[in-house]
Amino acid sequence: MFRKSNDARRKRPEKQPETKPKKGHPVKLFGGLVAGFVGGIVATWVLDKYQQGALEVTRRAEDAVGAGPVLSRYQENQLSGQQRAHAETADRLAKSTLGKSLSRRQRREAVPIVHYAVGALAGGAYGLAAELIPAVRAGYGTGYASLLFMGGSQSLLPGFGFGALNTRAATQGDGLSGHIVYGATLEATRRFLLRAR
Repeated sequence: MFRKSNDARRKRPEKQPETKPKKGHPVKLFGGLVAGFVGGIVATWVLDKYQQGALEVTRRAEDAVGAGPVLSRYQENQLSGQQRAHAETADRLAKSTLGKSLSRRQRREAVPIVHYAVGALAGGAYGLAAELIPAVRAGYGTGYASLLFMGGSQSLLPGFGFGALNTRAATQGDGLSGHIVYGATLEATRRFLLRAR
């Protein structure tokens, strides 16, 4: 009888369900900046506790084996070098803004303020960068913290005259592990704050 045309015999393609384009990670610059800033403060506090704990563990280990204060002395020197660099930073800021140097007491009181301000600023920069460039978050913040250690505390700050260039392997390893703790805490806090919004 009648033959169906070739067109009619062809199966019509099934209609695909409409899919909405996938949204990428929404960029929240201000939220990222604030979360990083707060995360930097929290991470600086955790870093302080870690460094104090590491020093105490080293002292106990040295006492247990009857060794003199070898590694603990390196750790103490590193911490006092950080404090000197923060005191110098506070003094330079005072000279440039107020036109006069800080007293010894004022320099001592300014050390934690500068320490936490540096941690907060580094955290804010991380929070902003993490929103713009997702690769910055690789390693759960530890890659960023390692770069801070190598670029900041090991070469950049001493290059500007803040603290001494540290070349001893023992103190470098301890400083790097502290920065890794800082980075992981920073990323954990940043994630928590962004999810809590």
